[in-house]
Amino acid sequence: MRRIGFLLPLVFGLALAQYKIGSHLPLTGSLSRIGTEMANGVRLAVEHFNATAPFKVELVLLDDESSPAKAVAAVERLVGRERVLGITGGYGSNIIGPASEVAERARVPYITSGGLARDLTQRGFRYFFRFTNVEGYTVVADLIAKGFGAKRIALAHDDGAGGTDVARAVRAKLQALGLELVFDSSYPGRSTDLKPLLEQIGRSGAEVLIFIGYENNYATALRGAQVVRPKVNAFVGLYSLITPSLIQDLGPLMEGVYGTEPWTNGSAPVALRAQEARFVRDYRDRFGQNPGYLAALGYVQTQILLNALKKAVESGSPTPEAVRDALATSQGETLVSAYRFDKKGDNVLYRTVVSQVQKGRGVPVWPKERAYGRWVYPQVPWTR
Repeated sequence: MRRIGFLLPLVFGLALAQYKIGSHLPLTGSLSRIGTEMANGVRLAVEHFNATAPFKVELVLLDDESSPAKAVAAVERLVGRERVLGITGGYGSNIIGPASEVAERARVPYITSGGLARDLTQRGFRYFFRFTNVEGYTVVADLIAKGFGAKRIALAHDDGAGGTDVARAVRAKLQALGLELVFDSSYPGRSTDLKPLLEQIGRSGAEVLIFIGYENNYATALRGAQVVRPKVNAFVGLYSLITPSLIQDLGPLMEGVYGTEPWTNGSAPVALRAQEARFVRDYRDRFGQNPGYLAALGYVQTQILLNALKKAVESGSPTPEAVRDALATSQGETLVSAYRFDKKGDNVLYRTVVSQVQKGRGVPVWPKERAYGRWVYPQVPWTR
């Protein structure tokens, strides 16, 4: 487990007050590309905060190596030796679950946007906050029913806790809209060959395939589909599909696919467009590439934590408990979504958009009030 320390120089040498926040993310291991992009967003949020705040924040960023055990060790260090006032980060429900338990026992607030398992906010924790939620991703069902006009759906999801819970929510929404599930199955999250699954889907008579997983699962599925060529009219993914890394790696195999994007450049509320432009410009200058939504999620969840820290400092009580109380009562708008936390720590205002990859970039096409492009249907990349 590696520590990456980050503290901006003190302005003009003035000895301003300093406070620590912590983060653990998968900078190596199977989730490293996701974790690295989120970490860059976390770093930039701290940079932007330190540029104007009346005190300075040190970010203690630890690599959890895509391992639940290493994540637990990271949080133990953050709340113990480092004595942070709050934690931002974590990716993967199976990692966030045990890591946040350590923070809860230590009474240190923990905010994340990287885990969707329903039970994360069913544990009665007071110090756990989640910016994203399962229901925010069911928007894909509305596009399929009201946009495409499709009736027969295939649903495939990874067998992890997050994938299972998101599939449950999507399934309920599909059924509420009167759509027929002609295929419904999980698959092993570590599978390296999904062609037999795709062959079954091709024989099911489905018009649309909803496929839920992570980057490696999408890559395996789309490469397999190029061979099997299942007869569906659209490939609809959810989180971790429309990312800069997958678009770069898979190229034409991503053209035409749909996926949820909590944020893409230009999708922020009108009132926050100047902040969005600064985020994109500074991210590009700092890290040499355009930000994707994973970077935006890391950025906004850290902004929320830092704003809560600022309130705690201004109240004269810069303690983890005061930061927690400020988080619990906070609400507002971000580049990604509005937020307000319920008693369980879930953001009841979270919403996402559905984008389609068109000419090598994600274009938001649904819902209509956040879209700036028109979907192409039917279209799947393996029939081009």
